[in-house]
This record gives sequence, structure tokens and C-alpha cells, in this order.
Amino acid sequence: MKTLVSQDKDFEDAIQYYCAASNNKIDAIVTRNTADFKNTQISIMAPEEALSLI
Repeated sequence: MKTLVSQDKDFEDAIQYYCAASNNKIDAIVTRNTADFKNTQISIMAPEEALSLI
């Protein structure tokens, strides 16, 4: 429901964010499109950044 009433420009990004935010086991979203995720409570990482943590 939060996705439907959100002010996010990209509906698919909003779905990803709110699904991740509702699961306390998810620490970050990995995406090539980091610019679309602003003011989030979850870390947003580019794929290269996520791979460097392994």
C-alpha cells in the first residue's frame, strides 16, 4: 500500500524499496540506478560496491 501512495517517480523502484524496508533481514538494495533511491532508511549500493564487500 505504501508504494501506491508514495511520491516516488519510479513505481518499480518503490516496490523494491518498500519490500526491502518491510523485511528486517535486508540491509541494502543493490542497483545500477542509485540516483532513484533518495532519502532511504536502507543502504543503496552499486553492484561494484556490493561486490567489494565480499
